[in-house]
Amino acid sequence: MQYTFRQLTSRPDSQGRCRVLLDVTWEGYREKLATGVRCQPAHFDADAKPGRLIAKAEPGSSGLNTKLAGLVADLSDLFNKAEAHRQPVRREQVLALVRPAAPEAGNGPVAPPDPLLTDLLQQWEHEHPQSSPDAKRRWRQVAGHLEAYHQGLRVSQLTKPFYVGYLAYLHALELSDSTIGKNISFLRACLRLAEKHIPTWLTVKVRQGRPVSLRREELQQLASYRPTLPSLVQEQQRVLFQAQLLLRDSDLRRLQPHHVSEQDLAGVGRVLVLEFHQKKTGDEVRLPLPPLAAAIWRQWQGRVPVISLQKRNEHIKELAEAAGLSRTFVRVRFRAGKPVEEPLPLHQVVSTHTPRHVGADMVLWGSGGDHNLKEAALGHLGGASVYGYDTLERYGPLFLNAWGQVGALDFLHPEKDDN
Repeated sequence: MQYTFRQLTSRPDSQGRCRVLLDVTWEGYREKLATGVRCQPAHFDADAKPGRLIAKAEPGSSGLNTKLAGLVADLSDLFNKAEAHRQPVRREQVLALVRPAAPEAGNGPVAPPDPLLTDLLQQWEHEHPQSSPDAKRRWRQVAGHLEAYHQGLRVSQLTKPFYVGYLAYLHALELSDSTIGKNISFLRACLRLAEKHIPTWLTVKVRQGRPVSLRREELQQLASYRPTLPSLVQEQQRVLFQAQLLLRDSDLRRLQPHHVSEQDLAGVGRVLVLEFHQKKTGDEVRLPLPPLAAAIWRQWQGRVPVISLQKRNEHIKELAEAAGLSRTFVRVRFRAGKPVEEPLPLHQVVSTHTPRHVGADMVLWGSGGDHNLKEAALGHLGGASVYGYDTLERYGPLFLNAWGQVGALDFLHPEKDDN
């Protein structure tokens, strides 16, 4: 038997304390135990002895260390007795060592042993104050489906029969598989918040239809359109900037002036280079700005005009319709694993994720079908992409040349062409 203490720093509470977990491995098994202890990351030392894991600077450190040391003692006692009687240790026995603990003074709020899922939603919002209003809105919609199906649902009621019945209920509503997947993600998040084991059956296979994109002539048509409404002028800039750099909307709205600087690129000269870390993956982005993106960045003076995701989706559809993007697009949504086709005008199906796919298609077209460059620009090649620190010189010129082949995209209003 081997054990390791670690701290889950991705979800701190309102006071910055993070949960301490205990990983146990034995005879091919591995189990993650929730210790019920929280502390500041700066006060936690995973390499220290169980009785000294938490520094004295942490309020209540003595009691917290005693609790962790006691858990290790119980664990050792369990395995010693099993070895003495030559019996295997079952995972149920290991999980039984962790019992719900009463809240300790000054150690943050602790969920009740069998909380309501609505309470866990409030806990999630409390622990994620930086989450966007759109993310909170999606979780609340999911919670609404659960309340409509079973009012006052508690964690203990998340059984396999309940899950099967709830899936049937969601399918009866004719929701897409991707929407159903969000419901299952919420259930798994609730179990994590309640520090419960997530069963293997709590999952669903989600298939996605073909993503929406624009053809080269449609992108040029969108770029040459002259909107009169200020909201559409800003959206046109966001779409073109996002497409040229293959950015997710979540990354676009996080850009700050210091993320772009002027640098020397071998074989190209002085160019503006984007450098930041992706929100979704944490990987570093290093991309040269094509001329159009550079012009937009200068016009913004390094400040992206940010609005809510819901408003952006409304504006991008309005912009596409005004620009005359009416080609029929067959949207495919999977329901119960079966494709359902729905022919719609292109302007009705574009979204804030469309520019990223447009950029990928344009880079592929402009590079003569270089799939490696496209995947690199999307960040799908890990360390071998332009998202790696040492590969800007390798992929940067190819990236700029690909956009050069796409052709000039003139979008700036005449009165702003001097910028």
